[in-house]
Amino acid sequence: MIPAQFNAKETEQKWYDYWMKNDYFSSRPDHRTPYTIVIPPPNVTGVLHMGHMLNNTIQDVLIRRARLKGFNACWVP
Repeated sequence: MIPAQFNAKETEQKWYDYWMKNDYFSSRPDHRTPYTIVIPPPNVTGVLHMGHMLNNTIQDVLIRRARLKGFNACWVP
């Protein structure tokens, strides 16, 4: 049954616990060729705009493509 109100704290904790339990925050070197994208920290004086969304989307597509091609892909935001 869907609750009447969304509880962000409860939901976030549930998924964070799941990710920790399944070791989703770790990376293990293996025989595959590495493919990594590391982005710089955001500029604290800047205002978010559509360019940020475009840049993140392109990086997401590149990482997913690398994974599909068999690379050991790591995207570090």
